[in-house]
Amino acid sequence: MPKERQARAAVGSSLSPVAAVRCSTYDFAAVEAALRALLEPLGGMSAFVKPGERIALKPNLLFGVPPERAVTTHPVVTAVVAVAVREAGAYPVVIESPGSGVVPARPVIERVYKRAGYVEMAERYGFEICLDTDWESVSNPQGYLVKRLEVVSPILRVDGVIDLAKLKTHNFMIFTGATKNLFGIIPGLNKVAYHGKLPDPARFADMLLDVAYFVRPRLCIVDGILAMEGQGPGTGGTPRHLGVLLAGTDPVLVDVACCRIAGIDTQAVPVLSRARDRGLWSGRARDIDTLGVPIAELAVRDFVLPVPYTRASGLGHLGVLDSVGRRLLRGLSRVPRPQVGRCTLCGACVQACPGKAISLNQQARVAKVDDSKCIRCYCCHEVCPQAAIELIYTGSGRILQQMGMLK
Repeated sequence: MPKERQARAAVGSSLSPVAAVRCSTYDFAAVEAALRALLEPLGGMSAFVKPGERIALKPNLLFGVPPERAVTTHPVVTAVVAVAVREAGAYPVVIESPGSGVVPARPVIERVYKRAGYVEMAERYGFEICLDTDWESVSNPQGYLVKRLEVVSPILRVDGVIDLAKLKTHNFMIFTGATKNLFGIIPGLNKVAYHGKLPDPARFADMLLDVAYFVRPRLCIVDGILAMEGQGPGTGGTPRHLGVLLAGTDPVLVDVACCRIAGIDTQAVPVLSRARDRGLWSGRARDIDTLGVPIAELAVRDFVLPVPYTRASGLGHLGVLDSVGRRLLRGLSRVPRPQVGRCTLCGACVQACPGKAISLNQQARVAKVDDSKCIRCYCCHEVCPQAAIELIYTGSGRILQQMGMLK
């Protein structure tokens, strides 16, 4: 069996089921009932954890913002899963390394958890939040692209991982869900290096898949009760109530189901496109449906996608620019522009930028971007706590936008 398929078999298979249920609120009792219904066709929580095990809960905590902003996995969802893990006899611990611009220091991480509502939930429902910021380099021999990974040390000391993702749009990857959420095991500032080394969306997607199959989560749960549409995944996105929870063992298939619900073309999502090319799924979105509530009953038609929708495939998804050079492609991609009056000079964008393209202009009271160094990864837009960075076209891109050829 090829190495890639061996790794995938440990996570799931092309027949790995995905389940979905409706849940309209973050009321604890409602989410608890929804989780039971969600996991019932999959065998319940006891199918994924055993008594005495230490189980990592890996939420999406991009940075510290209130849960109503839909940037993070809602703390009630995490708390409900923690209680279910404990009832199955295992010990739950939340492990996360927040986004690219977040310094991996204990006081900083504590603030992220507190602002995201996790400290209150942990105290109320008695689960552990890991504040260990150590990391180490590990071998990943089955990786397709990345044979060595830097990962947070605590993730290596658990018996299993439950992936707790948020259903969101993403300016660079179009969509972020169960697969990309596992990128959070990479230490915060180390994420910047991956963006710098892998500015091409397809190669970045290959790295994300390598990380996901290194982690091999036992269960993936996606919080789509309050999802995010538009210019996600940070504060530039817009909360959108979808009222759904999803679960499955294979992060790729769970993401396919999410995209089907949101009306996102799976082949325009680099992670899912590369997963198809690597034989990790059929590439036919219609092959994936959900147990519980079928996708047809959950699908929405007006989910707002990142602009431009075709960014992640370099417009090559349309067969237009496949043979055009990188310089022209850069001209047809947006550049980040911090806005005077909204920028607070906090420096998060500077720390997150893998190209070292951003500086703080104290006199003008706004961050400045050097377009010649910008690799268009949009990490700055992703981590800005003030939603102060707009993504705009310049030069030929602006002309084509004015002509209606770009959105």
